[in-house]
Amino acid sequence: MSSRQPNESARFDRQSDAERDRLEQENRALRETMKQNDRDRVEYLQNVSHQLVSPLNAIKWHIENLTNNRVTVERGKKVLRSIYSQATLAIHLAKNFALMSNLEGDYALRALREALEPVEVERLLVNLADDYQPLAWDQDITIGVERGVGVMPDVLAMKALISQVFSNIIENAVKYSRRGTTIRIWTEFNSRLDEVSAFVANTGIRLRPEDCNRIFERGFRSQEAQNAYPAGTGFGLYIAQKIVDLHEGCIDASTDKSGETVFRVTLTVRGLEGKARQWDKRPSS
Repeated sequence: MSSRQPNESARFDRQSDAERDRLEQENRALRETMKQNDRDRVEYLQNVSHQLVSPLNAIKWHIENLTNNRVTVERGKKVLRSIYSQATLAIHLAKNFALMSNLEGDYALRALREALEPVEVERLLVNLADDYQPLAWDQDITIGVERGVGVMPDVLAMKALISQVFSNIIENAVKYSRRGTTIRIWTEFNSRLDEVSAFVANTGIRLRPEDCNRIFERGFRSQEAQNAYPAGTGFGLYIAQKIVDLHEGCIDASTDKSGETVFRVTLTVRGLEGKARQWDKRPSS
């Protein structure tokens, strides 16, 4: 015969029922989260697939025109420029897809850690501006890189990942700029803090104050962005922030009174030294 008193037994049963209800609620919430993640993953894959197909189809169509002698020499130059811009976009999407797949698989970007190397940020931005200029020309947009004043030191970073950060920001600027405007890019060096900041400014969709932080959230796109470019994934800036965080830097965005939206990425010059193996450019003896 149990020594447990009736009141104690009833209290124990109530506690057991409450614990069982709590576990069932947590289980339901977990199942719903898993279902939502599956839906998000399928939607993301469909979106990426759609975006990749578009530039590839454009490249195919342009090549068919060139091989069938359907265009003049002058027109051919423009077609080749368009092929280049579409190929740049396809490569950009593929790289983002690889990085996002890594994150979606519950792996940190640290799994992709490369050796650190000195990166000339200004030169990197010039090269990326050249890559995206043909795409911008298709929308009557100019990309200009303003040379910094004084000595601009190299930043110790993982070059491929930092390149993807600026690629995502510049591609975003081209996508959402108004026709006939200029995308301005420049760098600044803060010797006191030993930091290099890079700025990408464009005129197009204004960022509301409440959107300035949310645009770095996974999958977030403002209503204005969705109206302007329905096919976007909302993952480019999310990936950019993850990479900047990995480099112990910071990234932010704002729209000033003139309507110009400015993205700023700040990176430490030597702050990562000793935290990862530095790439040695010297040839082995």
